[in-house]
Amino acid sequence: MKNAAFLLNWILSRRYNIHLKGQELLKGDGIRLYLPNHQSEMDPVIIMTEIGKYHIASPMISSQYYNLPLINALMKKIRAVPVSDLDQGVRDVSVMDTIREGAINAFAEGKSILLYPSGQLTNQGYEKISNKQSAYSLVQDSTDEIQIIAIRINGLWGSMWSRAWIGVSPAVIGTFIKSVFLLIANLIFLMPKRRVEIEFVDITEEAKENANKLSRREFNEFLEKIYNVKGEENARFIKYHFLMPRLKRKLPERLNSIISDDVSSIVYTEIPKE
Repeated sequence: MKNAAFLLNWILSRRYNIHLKGQELLKGDGIRLYLPNHQSEMDPVIIMTEIGKYHIASPMISSQYYNLPLINALMKKIRAVPVSDLDQGVRDVSVMDTIREGAINAFAEGKSILLYPSGQLTNQGYEKISNKQSAYSLVQDSTDEIQIIAIRINGLWGSMWSRAWIGVSPAVIGTFIKSVFLLIANLIFLMPKRRVEIEFVDITEEAKENANKLSRREFNEFLEKIYNVKGEENARFIKYHFLMPRLKRKLPERLNSIISDDVSSIVYTEIPKE
């Protein structure tokens, strides 16, 4: 699996200029509960390839994606746990039991878990978990030997894999086909790159303490502060072809900021007060 992770990471590097911080937390033995923010459908792939260089983390994944022909065999191999896709209107009352049971089984086998606290893609340039309960519950149930690692990922808001331009989750198969076509059209090595920053943060002590003394919503606000520490990320359009002229893509009315494709840095603004 490590060789596969390195190969997939190399393929991803044709489009993404990935910058890591805190990757030393991935080294060594031990059971970890990884809690990332969720900017796009691509960030689980990027995160799993980075973690996969060191060990396997079983992801909690929507059954919608778990059952896709392209990835089902891989999901089974890495012991992914399929759960009902609440974002699509499915209301499985036992979904929390499924998550908890899957996590308990993985931890008992000495495996780590990757869980998205929000359970869905973000609708804006910052993370909002609201009243979701999965992370809160698993941290409450975690034993002393389980390390809690927050993963802060930035740079994918505005990607074709995000909701920035269309307001809904992109179609996985269609977007995948488009991505392969663009990779070939750019002769593999000439594709313009999107800067992506990933930071691994050990929050074990604080997370376990807060999970036992705070309400679910307060705990989620604690996680949101970790993910949104830099503020709201502006949407960025990175051109799809190396011969494409520089331009600014027109934003939907609900968005009010953009960085053109000739800017490699990630720019943040103050998070709007609700």
